[in-house]
Amino acid sequence: MASSDEADPQRRLLTIVAAGAAAGVGLTLAVPAAALLVHPLRRKTITGGEEPVRVPLAAADVPTGRPVRVELVTDRSDGWVHFDKVKLGAAFLIREAAGPIRAFSAVCPHLGCSVEWDPRAERFECPCHQSGFAADGRCLYGPAPRGLDELDVIATGAELRIRYRRFKVASRLKEPIG
Repeated sequence: MASSDEADPQRRLLTIVAAGAAAGVGLTLAVPAAALLVHPLRRKTITGGEEPVRVPLAAADVPTGRPVRVELVTDRSDGWVHFDKVKLGAAFLIREAAGPIRAFSAVCPHLGCSVEWDPRAERFECPCHQSGFAADGRCLYGPAPRGLDELDVIATGAELRIRYRRFKVASRLKEPIG
């Protein structure tokens, strides 16, 4: 004995049309959802920080012989979210008497503590582990395995930009992270 669907061609046609319509609706919903999920795979997902960061200080405002600490802030994006004004880190800008403006990371190369400029001693100091650094970034004393990490400074007219990078700590070599 045949089933009732096989016996009635109209019922069979209606079943095929309903299944096709359901598949079409499912496909119509699945394609945009899949595109949304794989969108970050088709483009660069992390942005911000690779490009030089604008410094909130004009080149003329950097004093000679005395470092100035600047916070490096930029916008960042990942695959789905945009963040405004993310602090990447800090750097010290210093102008030498007859030379260009230089920038040093404010991260101690020993264990990653934040260094500060001591105006009385005229040197950078790490308060955590007693490392000291000269105004030109050289390590003067302490457990730091190397001097302060110098960062690239791009000066265009009055505007200053710094290419901020983090470096591996506790290493004699200046190895970028990431």
